[in-house]
Amino acid sequence: MAQDTTQWLRGHMREHLARSGEAPTKVVNLDRPAPGALRPRGAAALDLVHRAAEAISDIEERANDTEERAKSLVRGAIAKLNAAEARIEAAENARREAIDETAARLAEAVEALKRAEARVAAAEAETLAAETRAQAAETRALEAETALRNIEHAIRTKLLREAETTRSVSAAA
Repeated sequence: MAQDTTQWLRGHMREHLARSGEAPTKVVNLDRPAPGALRPRGAAALDLVHRAAEAISDIEERANDTEERAKSLVRGAIAKLNAAEARIEAAENARREAIDETAARLAEAVEALKRAEARVAAAEAETLAAETRAQAAETRALEAETALRNIEHAIRTKLLREAETTRSVSAAA
């Protein structure tokens, strides 16, 4: 960049001198004179112009470097943002899957609970029926026991009467 500026400046000075009527042999060489060499008139101004061109070139180079660093930082930030968005999306997908899985497990648990409640109700009904049958059996057993006692009593009573009758008949005979 500095070379281009220097070449342009040389060309511009040649054209300027050619227009002013001076011969091109009197064109000032823009190359820097060796240290300690005598400087022709205007050489200091040209040296300042050359330094300004170098400073502008350095500034442009630093600006380009700064722009490249900024672009690199932006690319890095965009990459980090994209990675963060991907992680967020993955987390959201995992959350949705967990919610769906939890909902499915909850539905299964509700169905299992309903089946268990139905089995408990059926078992309670069977228990009640068994208790009712047991009470009926107990009632029949008590009735049978009572009937048996009545029969025993009737048999004893009859046997005792017959025995008395037989003793009375034997005693009378």
